[in-house]
Amino acid sequence: MTQKALAVLLSNLADPILPIFMAMLLGYGMRLTGFFEVATAQAINRFVFYVAMPALIFKLVGSLAFSAADWPTVLTYLGTEAVVYIGVAVVAKLVFRRSAEEALLIGMAAGFVNHLMFVLPIAQGLHGDAAGRPIAALVFIDILVFCLSVLAMDLLKARSSQGNGAYGFAKVSVMLAKNPIVISTAVGLFAAFNRDMVPSGVFTYANFAAGAAAPAALFALGVILADQPLRPLGGLTWFTVGVKLLVHPALFALASGVVVMQPTWQQLGFLVAAGPCGAMPFVIALQYGIKPTTIAKAVLVSTVLSLLSLSYLTA
Repeated sequence: MTQKALAVLLSNLADPILPIFMAMLLGYGMRLTGFFEVATAQAINRFVFYVAMPALIFKLVGSLAFSAADWPTVLTYLGTEAVVYIGVAVVAKLVFRRSAEEALLIGMAAGFVNHLMFVLPIAQGLHGDAAGRPIAALVFIDILVFCLSVLAMDLLKARSSQGNGAYGFAKVSVMLAKNPIVISTAVGLFAAFNRDMVPSGVFTYANFAAGAAAPAALFALGVILADQPLRPLGGLTWFTVGVKLLVHPALFALASGVVVMQPTWQQLGFLVAAGPCGAMPFVIALQYGIKPTTIAKAVLVSTVLSLLSLSYLTA
């Protein structure tokens, strides 16, 4: 690495990557010192899930110009994400002998990036407002992946409950329809295609509330992760982290040599692919009573290691 590249790496690490990670580290430290309780972090997380994150999703999706989207980049990203997701889930199930439900969520953790809460603010710090539309398109795709993942979890639960109707298809559909992420995406799509019909004050509110999403979510995640056992990390954790931070961006980079993409979209697609494991599988695991230990370890370790990997890649 040249001296100039090293200077850029250290500059990117100092700002914006490390300051964004500090929100999570602060939460982690405050839990270890007993200043914050997990119950408090869960309350903050509920605010993020039901208020701040829907506002952020509405803001991104509502401003997305579908006609201007670089769909080769979006579909390439979706393809590489699917390979990682399915591959890690199969290995977790067949090699590490995890339950189908846990294996599914571990696969999701490997493919589903923490883009909204971690990569997006970093990308905006590096690329400014130009980062918004490409990442919004990738977020929109991942919301569909999220819905399919929740549906798959409910179908697995329905199978394990031996058809008692607790997780029937109708109930799953109702649960998805009530999900704030799904609702905000639907409302955002309406706003994207009918911008003149949406009062400007709605977007003002979305901008205001969305600003709390990333710092609050990362802080709450840090508090919750501090209560998860880290030792031993285990082979599956390292496998998941390795696939997320090395294989996923490598697959996207290889595909970029074949598929013609707009330069900015390609750069941001690669940045998202290189991001840490997403926290959403951890939230789903808690919701469905699935052991979250491996997922929590993968989220924490990949986030810490991505401080260096993202600094290097953006240099």
